[in-house]
Amino acid sequence: MTINTPSLAHEFYFSEEILALEKKLFQFQDIFLGHSSFVNESQNYFVLPHTKETKVLIDNGEEIQVLQNICKHRYSIMLQGKGHCGKIVCPIHSWSYNLKGKILNQPGIECDQSAHSLERESIDIYDGFLFPKNVSALKNALEAAKTFTNIDFEKLNFFAYERFFVKVNWKSYMDTFLDNYHLEPFHPNFRTFLDSRYIESIFRDDFSVQAIHLREKPQIKTPALKAYLDCYSKYVGKFPEDYGAVWLCIYPNIIIEISQCFVLIAIVLPDSIDTCSIHEYRLVEQQFSQHQDFLTAFEQYMYEIEYEDHDLMNKIHQGRKDLYQQGHKHYGPYHPTKEAGQQQFHDYIRRKISGNFDETTLVSSPREVVRV
Repeated sequence: MTINTPSLAHEFYFSEEILALEKKLFQFQDIFLGHSSFVNESQNYFVLPHTKETKVLIDNGEEIQVLQNICKHRYSIMLQGKGHCGKIVCPIHSWSYNLKGKILNQPGIECDQSAHSLERESIDIYDGFLFPKNVSALKNALEAAKTFTNIDFEKLNFFAYERFFVKVNWKSYMDTFLDNYHLEPFHPNFRTFLDSRYIESIFRDDFSVQAIHLREKPQIKTPALKAYLDCYSKYVGKFPEDYGAVWLCIYPNIIIEISQCFVLIAIVLPDSIDTCSIHEYRLVEQQFSQHQDFLTAFEQYMYEIEYEDHDLMNKIHQGRKDLYQQGHKHYGPYHPTKEAGQQQFHDYIRRKISGNFDETTLVSSPREVVRV
């Protein structure tokens, strides 16, 4: 990476052709396939909402696996949400399958059962995280994160899921979490709590890990942060003195945030040029999962930050869109340390898109635009 490289061209955020190519090239739905705590008992199931409910995580009594959640008869989605079952039954025509996906019953129809069993995903499991076999980016990112945190990923408990929509391009959402330049100017809490002068990073071709230090004498600026720190002191003890947060980005569209004993996993899915949906899974170390006031305090602290981040995203998205629509080709530079993660992500996007479009239409020389 070079310090003076211009940022990603506006076309990457507003070209329908590029969005179509991204959907074709990237595995937007399938890199993260859940955590073992989603199904913590035999015969428990958990439908993965970020796969459009087409995949279900199941503990079949012998192992955890991921099955297709689409009936082989007329292709209805079968299981919903999460729960406990002895077999999978389609609500439309009552076709049924065992918890390994083998068809059990197809009322009134003679057919080759081997051809109509549910497809089973080939997966690997690392520290409780499930992902497609031979796709190593998630595992490698988790391993790298252990440089900055001693959290035991395998001993996490799932406690909440939320889906929300943001009216920005999906890359604008990713950009925000890879931008440490805005933390102190834009977030009142971070201004006196985290210290963006001290960021430690690990960059690889398919992921990044960044850890930001706490200030030597952190100050509390909002009631939400105070409530969270009070609960932390009550249930955990003294607040750590090293890292305030650790962010993992698994390209192209997964963000994992580690905040002390909490882990947030966000799957960012493009809906259109101007909108994306966020599927957020929240986990906590097992020993704290029963303290509802602690969980609530953490969520309120996160909501406060997310509200500010969404405001920032909208401001940047609207400004960039205005320049794009007017044909302006100005692309600002990166901060050499505080935006290094964003530049790494943009380099990944450029590599993937390169060769599919004329580079002169995507990466123009930056120029200043003066409006009269």
